[in-house]
Amino acid sequence: MKKNLALLSTITVVMLMVSCAPKVPYSNSVRDQYNLKTDEIKKLQFFVSNDILLQRGEQTAEEKNTDKTGKLVISSSASVEQVLIKKGTPGVCVDILDGNKIAVSFETDDKFIVFGDATGRGRYSLMASEWKDGRGKLDYGGRVYYAQPGSAATYVIIQMKKVKKFKKQARTVGGRKV
Repeated sequence: MKKNLALLSTITVVMLMVSCAPKVPYSNSVRDQYNLKTDEIKKLQFFVSNDILLQRGEQTAEEKNTDKTGKLVISSSASVEQVLIKKGTPGVCVDILDGNKIAVSFETDDKFIVFGDATGRGRYSLMASEWKDGRGKLDYGGRVYYAQPGSAATYVIIQMKKVKKFKKQARTVGGRKV
């Protein structure tokens, strides 16, 4: 019984330590301070700081027909596709790009979002090929989407856990006699 209680206590402490690992914005300073290499960056678990809503729409051409009563009927249709990446969604780095940029995927490897630091001094924020009225145009899975207003402030976060190892050697000497 005491073994089970000790094991449960140990597991609880470990879980608290892991769950309490602070989340910090990923930046060039983090990368440089810890000398992170490409393969190490690709092993990091990334999270988004805010919701990202991607939206795309398609409109079909108008069709003109007449109905049975001889009225002209003009019909058109449109479809809207949305992708929501909620705050805290985990993702992985699938590519390191030139110019302080990384490609982070939250689904399959071909569906990724580029985050980067255009200034070279801050956190890695959502990047788009162009921004207009707060909406960013970007490629997601080979299709053009528009990030909705507010998305430009979204950045990627990593969890950081510092482990300090302390090794102590102690011995008692018996002394020496002549």
